[in-house]
Amino acid sequence: MKMVKEKSSKLKKVAIAVVVVGFLVAAASIIYANLFKDNFFADKKFEELARNYYENELYENFIVEHEGEDLNVAFSKYTKGFTVKLRQFLNNEFLKNNQNYRSYFENSNYSCDTNSSFARFIPKEPYGKTDYDIELNLNCNKK
Repeated sequence: MKMVKEKSSKLKKVAIAVVVVGFLVAAASIIYANLFKDNFFADKKFEELARNYYENELYENFIVEHEGEDLNVAFSKYTKGFTVKLRQFLNNEFLKNNQNYRSYFENSNYSCDTNSSFARFIPKEPYGKTDYDIELNLNCNKK
């Protein structure tokens, strides 16, 4: 009788292990499918591109153009923020060394509308390089 119990016990353990492994594989597949969708990368790259553009291009140019002015006064004129279209990001001199960004927004699986996709930067006090809120609107369609 002992041997029967051992076989039965081992069989139960193997069955439980198979169910657990199956569950983990299914969960991993779902996570992989959601994380690695094309638009996931496009969204992340759009945010990266937008933040990089604001902090290293737009903000710097704004400071130069308003040299000698009180930043609070200069930025207070832009309470609705600065809106920049995806097209403007991709065509900017700033991206000369970063042409690979285009592939995130246009490829064989989908394409993003560069005129209706935009980032809106809303500066906030104390108006430093990273003192802003960002609203992203990426409009992409599967092909």
